[in-house]
Amino acid sequence: MHSDTANIFFTVVIPTRNKPELFKLALDSVLSQSFKNIEVVVVNDGTADDLLPAYKALEESYGSNVDFRYQVRRPNGHGQSYSMNTGAYVGSGKYLCFLDDDDYWIDTEHLQRAYSSIVSSNSEVDAYYTNQAAFFLDNTKLHANVWIENLTEKTDGLEKDDFGAFKVTAEFLLTTRGFAHLNCSIIKRELYLTIKGMDENIRYECDRDIYLRTIDASETILYNPAVVSRHNIPDPKKSDNMSTLVSIFEKRLYQITVYEKAIMLSKKQCIRLHSKAGLSDIFKHITEEYIRLKQIKNAASYAKRATASNFTGKWWLFSKYLSLLAWFKA
Repeated sequence: MHSDTANIFFTVVIPTRNKPELFKLALDSVLSQSFKNIEVVVVNDGTADDLLPAYKALEESYGSNVDFRYQVRRPNGHGQSYSMNTGAYVGSGKYLCFLDDDDYWIDTEHLQRAYSSIVSSNSEVDAYYTNQAAFFLDNTKLHANVWIENLTEKTDGLEKDDFGAFKVTAEFLLTTRGFAHLNCSIIKRELYLTIKGMDENIRYECDRDIYLRTIDASETILYNPAVVSRHNIPDPKKSDNMSTLVSIFEKRLYQITVYEKAIMLSKKQCIRLHSKAGLSDIFKHITEEYIRLKQIKNAASYAKRATASNFTGKWWLFSKYLSLLAWFKA
């Protein structure tokens, strides 16, 4: 860790709660980076009393190399967004990096490559994105496009720098329906603060929200296809992470908020169009969930919203069918 806080290049923020053993793996993966001009800010979001001593022991063992911050305990925590903002505001690095406490970086050259690409760019870089691999509990790899990994197939013809990064646009990034995971996102701190950081009212897909707002505000974006992180898919039986803490309809409400914000507030048309299509998809998912629950009236209502958000003849006909079915069942 660099001792001169005035010249720190990367601030790495690790929000954590109730996972001291997994957190240690995440932290060690950061400290194992070959690039050392960094600071690490750990934001402990109200860990349970029985697990807190393990964190305190880790804090003592790492000493001044890591800045540990502790938040008041609340039943559901303050949330990832609040914790990330806490770390971003107290950090002093020119660029912000983030890492979940149950994941870890697998590439020790990740930050060195990012630094090299950023400082060699002929324009100041606003955001730098990479990829990660996802694994189930049994260590089986997920073979599906989840985030922006399929952009790798679309880089032919783009100019690559000496460190593997491509200069890309928001339009290019949105050719995939995914978004960059926070583990794989590096954002200029000044820009992060300008767009007011994470939305603390969103507890599911808050990373999609910050991604859309970041690329909307960015002029220079770099994408390096390198796989730098391992994402451990949460255990669906546990309610200790964003993916399992909220119900399916609560998740959909958060997703609707993310897309409606982007439609209303984005400056770039490509983001607004992308978000209209995404919002339509969410309404379709809600429609299907209500059909599964045999709540046809609700299903018909959301089918209409899906059609209004992003018209297709197929869904227009389907919404009419559901409306008739709801009328006959009334």
